[in-house]
Amino acid sequence: MSGAGNDFIMVDNRLGDLTCQLTPEVIASLCRRGLSVGADGLIELLEGSEHSFRMRYSNSDGGEADMCGNGARCICRFASELGIVSPGSEFFFESSAGVHRGLVTGSSEARIWMTDPVLHWVSGRFLRTTGLESAFADTGVPHAVIFTEDPADGQFEKYAPLVRSAEEFGPDGANANWVQVLPGGSLVMRTWERGVEGETLACGTGAVASALVASALYDNVKLPVTVRVKSGQDLVVGKDSRGWWLQGESRFIYRGETLHI
Repeated sequence: MSGAGNDFIMVDNRLGDLTCQLTPEVIASLCRRGLSVGADGLIELLEGSEHSFRMRYSNSDGGEADMCGNGARCICRFASELGIVSPGSEFFFESSAGVHRGLVTGSSEARIWMTDPVLHWVSGRFLRTTGLESAFADTGVPHAVIFTEDPADGQFEKYAPLVRSAEEFGPDGANANWVQVLPGGSLVMRTWERGVEGETLACGTGAVASALVASALYDNVKLPVTVRVKSGQDLVVGKDSRGWWLQGESRFIYRGETLHI
């Protein structure tokens, strides 16, 4: 499946019979582009303990992560396809980051409500490894947000890997987002992701972090805000009485059978 450019291998593992096979090494092998299926990550749909289902997400390196915003939107569509939830009706599901509200909004679109984000700081923190200033927010996974007038000026390629591992963000580092604020208040975003260790075509939790910080710093950024990601797709981030939400494309690309795991 693709969530605005993030691509995922989706696995129905409600019976749990694939758990022993889906080791970190196997997941990394399946996600390796050119030599296997290829994906930004692998998502297992599991039986929920108290809610509609549980999501377990692994990055392309095989390491498990607490949350993935675009992956969560994809699993909502996947659950709808399996008949677990109904399109147009809100439901709850679980991840390692907590409990989330979901809604399948169309044949190729879904919305999720995030766990409450934490804004650690919005400006003024100096990154000694790069000379850059960054904001820092946690939207289920940690994100550094750096504003730029031109995301294609070469600074992203040079500094994003360093920001990802900067000591200011703790031993596990953070995803690095370069964000341009357009005059109309929409955002353009590029993301270097942990676990993938490279640029991805989209990042849902990064879009929420970028919108959170931009709306705090820029008067012309009003919620809901449109975030254009590397794939050219748009994600929409907003906030209502239920909390922060993320909406955008979530579609099936193909179905297949692996010849071996």
